Amino acid sequence: MMLIKEKFKILIPRVVVSMFTFLILFVLLELSLRVLKIQSDNFIKQDPVLGWTHLTNKEGYSIGKEFKVKRRLNKDGFIGRDYSYTKKPDIYRIVIVGDSLTEGFQVNENDTYSALIESKINNMGFDKKVEILNMGIAGYGTQRELYVLEKEGLRFNPDLLILAFFVGNDFTDNMNENIDRKAKFSEFQEFKNDVKLFVRNHSVAWRFVLYQKSRNKFLNYFKNRNNPTAPNSIIIDPLSQKEYSEETQKMVNRSKELLLLFKKLADENKKDHLVLILPSVGQIYSEGDDNFNLEKINEVLKDYFKSQKIEYIDLLPEFKNYYRLKSEVPLYLPIDGHPSESGHFVISERVIVYLKKLLNK
Repeated sequence: MMLIKEKFKILIPRVVVSMFTFLILFVLLELSLRVLKIQSDNFIKQDPVLGWTHLTNKEGYSIGKEFKVKRRLNKDGFIGRDYSYTKKPDIYRIVIVGDSLTEGFQVNENDTYSALIESKINNMGFDKKVEILNMGIAGYGTQRELYVLEKEGLRFNPDLLILAFFVGNDFTDNMNENIDRKAKFSEFQEFKNDVKLFVRNHSVAWRFVLYQKSRNKFLNYFKNRNNPTAPNSIIIDPLSQKEYSEETQKMVNRSKELLLLFKKLADENKKDHLVLILPSVGQIYSEGDDNFNLEKINEVLKDYFKSQKIEYIDLLPEFKNYYRLKSEVPLYLPIDGHPSESGHFVISERVIVYLKKLLNK
């Protein structure tokens, strides 16, 4: 017994010193990060069904090694200004869902492809004013995006639903997503979430630690597989293989099923629909070989869309053509991997061509 007491006498001061040291280091980290301003503000909260979603009425800075931009979330937790649920007769309203490429937190709000489309097309003299609601959220796959459309997007009475499908990681995301539409937080979970949200909103150091702990898998994808400086790295992508394995085919089939559900959702609600096929970095900057075809998955999707009468735009030709003409201008941020201002510009220009035909009908 005496031996145990002696050990505690030695251990307790050490624990206290360790905790105090940790606290001092954490405070120093907090102060340093506030001065340096290298960590983004918090824009997300936990959600029982989706896992995470945007905060509402939030303004702050999105910060990375290649960008520092001020962004805002409206009263409904989506990009930009507030929109009314009712729609005037002279308004043509579009809702876009997608992941971080559509969210566009790496560029200024006015430089995202959704904002560029709205701005440009409203200067073309059409009878109706076009409103574009950007409901993109980082990390989402097609199932989560369908849920957002159903629960939020349709509330705004849109005329056109657009789903931005990123071939870089949506196939794998769609294999991992399995949301429970009836999920709810318990009172204790709500309390814990409120505490976590308070700390995340008010502690730069805590956000920094969380970011370092769980580096975005989207970023890792680009770093490890589609780095433009390593053009041969793309060949490990199973979607580029000329013969698909059973597992790869399951992945493709799952995404096809979800994309068909998108069309059915639009048809059931009497809305026009459009799928944007967004290319990966490797498809633009890399070359295939006898065993790997970097455009195969786009051809697979387009054949399926044609058979199911799903409206689509394949952005790969536009990106590759822009790169051929202006190879010195990056379409994606080299380190971060998301579309640059030029990338958003290319997307907007192609979608505008489509919308002009639609609005002229």
